[in-house]
Amino acid sequence: MTSAVSDEDRIRLGLMVRGWRMRLLREEVPGFTAKFGRACRPYLNQDEVAILLKVSRRWYAALERGEENDYSNRFLDAVTRVLRLSDSERHTLFTVAANRQPPVKRQSIVNIDAELRRFVAANPFPCYISDEAFDVLFCNDAAAEQYQFMRREAEPNTMLWALTDEGARIQLVDWERSWAPPMAAQLRHNALRYPNHERLQEVVKQVKADETARAIYDGNLRTDMHPDGARRKVYFPHHHDREFEVGLIAMPLLRNPGIRVMSLVPVEEITPRPVPDAA
Repeated sequence: MTSAVSDEDRIRLGLMVRGWRMRLLREEVPGFTAKFGRACRPYLNQDEVAILLKVSRRWYAALERGEENDYSNRFLDAVTRVLRLSDSERHTLFTVAANRQPPVKRQSIVNIDAELRRFVAANPFPCYISDEAFDVLFCNDAAAEQYQFMRREAEPNTMLWALTDEGARIQLVDWERSWAPPMAAQLRHNALRYPNHERLQEVVKQVKADETARAIYDGNLRTDMHPDGARRKVYFPHHHDREFEVGLIAMPLLRNPGIRVMSLVPVEEITPRPVPDAA
């Protein structure tokens, strides 16, 4: 427990949170303008942030007003992810809003050797390493840019993000038919393959705690082993309502079959957004 937090500190934090929200451009949230349309203002309002957080506007607005509430770690980490906070900003959010230290980010127990990290880091396309429970062990800059959760969550997990996060349901085109069923099937396959894997079973439990995800998980008996070779559509930051088709490449490691390297390769060339000239 940290030292007592004053009402003035909470009010100052609320102003900071508002500033963090207003620096986040709507076009930076993949698929947001495709779903909700463009607006005169460039930044997200409180209603839109609440949608991404899957909470009421009233609950989120209380944070911006500096009100003392029983904010959960899950909620504050969601704020961290949605508003794209740095590690120091995340620390400020937890210590002032909740009067406690933020959870330590999960450390992988898998030894990822230097050459494998260099291989993933050098890939020009989004690329990451995940384990049997679908926890992200390492990702490159391209993956972190296009799939923000990979570096902004304490325990980044592809299944938890893809199946339960509102931002994922917006970014992943045709989520209910093209993305969620096969990913739920892969999760089911691993759950059956590793029945004693505690972390994996916890992921399944968290997925099924979401009503929409549970219906998809329980409503289809298929068990897919991997997504290798599949093609699906996504939205990317700064491209508004333009859909991009990506090919999924899954590469298991022969020396550790439970670990795999995943890459999402755009089928067509993506024109990078222009960088403004320096003043």
